[in-house]
Amino acid sequence: MKKFFSSSLIAVSLVWLSISFTMSSCIFDSDSKDDKMDKDSTTVKSYVDQLMKQYYYWADQMPSSSTMKGNSVQQYFQSRLVKKDRWSWMMNGLSYNSMETGISTSYGFHIAQPIEHFKDYDVYIQYVDKNSPLAKAGVTRGWQLAQIGGTNVETLIKNDQFYDEIGKTSNSFTFRKPDETSVVLNLSQTSYQSNSVTLSKVFTAADCDKLSKGAKVGYILYTTFNSNMKNEIVSALTQMKSQGITDFILDLRYNGGGDLDVCTDIAGYLAPASADGKDFVTLSHNLANKKEDKSYSIKRTANSLDLGRLYIITGARTASASESMINCLSPYMEVITVGGQTYGKPNGMYVFLYPPKAKEKDIDYAFLPICFYCMNSLGKADYDNGITPNNKRYDDLYHDFSGEEDLIKACLMHIATGTYPDLPGTKATKASQGKELDLEDGFTGAYIKK
Repeated sequence: MKKFFSSSLIAVSLVWLSISFTMSSCIFDSDSKDDKMDKDSTTVKSYVDQLMKQYYYWADQMPSSSTMKGNSVQQYFQSRLVKKDRWSWMMNGLSYNSMETGISTSYGFHIAQPIEHFKDYDVYIQYVDKNSPLAKAGVTRGWQLAQIGGTNVETLIKNDQFYDEIGKTSNSFTFRKPDETSVVLNLSQTSYQSNSVTLSKVFTAADCDKLSKGAKVGYILYTTFNSNMKNEIVSALTQMKSQGITDFILDLRYNGGGDLDVCTDIAGYLAPASADGKDFVTLSHNLANKKEDKSYSIKRTANSLDLGRLYIITGARTASASESMINCLSPYMEVITVGGQTYGKPNGMYVFLYPPKAKEKDIDYAFLPICFYCMNSLGKADYDNGITPNNKRYDDLYHDFSGEEDLIKACLMHIATGTYPDLPGTKATKASQGKELDLEDGFTGAYIKK
């Protein structure tokens, strides 16, 4: 049975894809060729049955029977999952290939409403993709999206028209900047290469007056552990080494995880010398597949940072490999987490491509069932419900990534004084206004070949 699947077996950890409104980021497009295949999908469902019985982490607890007839492939896959499994998923071939190449067709939006704590229902930019139309137009984090096509965003959300408008291939967008000035941009979606390192910089006393004169605090906003973009994070970390940083902040608030090989490689840059060669993460499979268990070791390099502690910024979209970074470095060094409760995904998947012998560009489906748990060197992976931060804070969408942004400011203040600043005030005037957007949890994945 293993030989039947091995040609298309890929190890994966979950990536939480923030909403980017791409033309190809859907998990399962109802108009795609994949749904049309459902008329003759018995072979695909049999394939799903076989892989789940062999590799699914809860194979011995799966529903005893599922009906193939009348169900779509997606419905059948979902019917094989145990009730507690909120992680396993599948996608069509188009989405899989978009994920693999990192090429997006969109405006480059990543948006949110700061409702929690700030009680603000307006829509703000979290960040924009580097090579996107928005980035080229100069849009940055902290800008409020005020109008689309001349209509107020609040009205569009109220009338359930927001996604229709923002999903158009061309439109006009009115932004309100932090200084209260407005700008109107006429934009069209384009294809571009996405990135994993959105920002890399060094903070000094000029950014936080509490820092000592010689302090150099490295900071990287890292959004996906993608093997095809590994050079970006390696280059950024190498630059941190050359600049002689004294502390380091790894911002994973929007990072849903990814390639465990990349995660392990990054750990080699962050872990202390005493951890060199020791186990970083162990994949623990179900009892029938214990022979598949595998450990990844920490390997320091000449450019490894010599850190006494590591600050990691977290949030609800910090998941999988990002959580493994916290869990698996903790036995070897002080890891200080600042921000929100993480998503809670201490496990990983194998990706099964269908048809199994097809070229990746020609596949129809990718199935991602949970197949293992990611244990640290102490044998722990006990965060199904997320990792609680050392200092609970909220995503400050009113500032760009700077010494003024609350989560970064909190890290800098703690580095300098050992204390955290008070939480910022709320936007009380908007407490009873607006409607919450349904920002769907779009899942995709970065992976390693097995």
